[in-house]
Amino acid sequence: MTSPATFELFKHLSSELRIKIWQLAFPEPRIVPIRYSRILNQYTTNSVPPSLLHICSESRVLFLQTYTKLILSPKYDSCVFIDFARDTIFFDSLDCSPEGDLAFDLKRSPHKDRIERCAIEAQVWEVLRVFRYEGLSEMKWMGGLKTVALVLEREGPRRRVLGWEGREEGEQMGVVVGDGDTVSSEIRHVLWYVESLRWEIENEGEAYWGALKPNVQMWLW
Repeated sequence: MTSPATFELFKHLSSELRIKIWQLAFPEPRIVPIRYSRILNQYTTNSVPPSLLHICSESRVLFLQTYTKLILSPKYDSCVFIDFARDTIFFDSLDCSPEGDLAFDLKRSPHKDRIERCAIEAQVWEVLRVFRYEGLSEMKWMGGLKTVALVLEREGPRRRVLGWEGREEGEQMGVVVGDGDTVSSEIRHVLWYVESLRWEIENEGEAYWGALKPNVQMWLW
């Protein structure tokens, strides 16, 4: 016997029970890539669209009590919805900024102080540093930032992951080696950026975050 495609009696359940069911359908904490589409003229993501936005008015209202349409540059619309308390905003492409200046976008964003978790792909970070050498150029505008990660592709042509090594409480760092058990120059390069950003936050971050400075991590994606 096959299960029915719909549950016709759902609308007759008590509102309290329906709300609990909708809440169980909320996504788990996500890593949400952020791109700017010049074709659509808005911020987009390749993450799966949240279905609760479109099921019915009740699910949409409940969803929007937790999730917010992310606006970075106020000049442009967005179809990206974020739970700032759980989701990580991931700048994984050079198309992350309509103006080509992520720091400028974040400075004007009405949501900049609500962003708690941010990840930036390592090559994107390197390009950003060409135009703004200071590592805090983007970070300092996110006043509520708790975690920032520089992200390197997990598998490459000369890389393999051996395991995970804890660096600090709550932080995981991949142990990666290249051929011949030598650490690849690419990994060391990103680690240098990580350590440089840690130093800048430790020595200059109090002006932006007080005593609750962001934790800096390296991720293997």
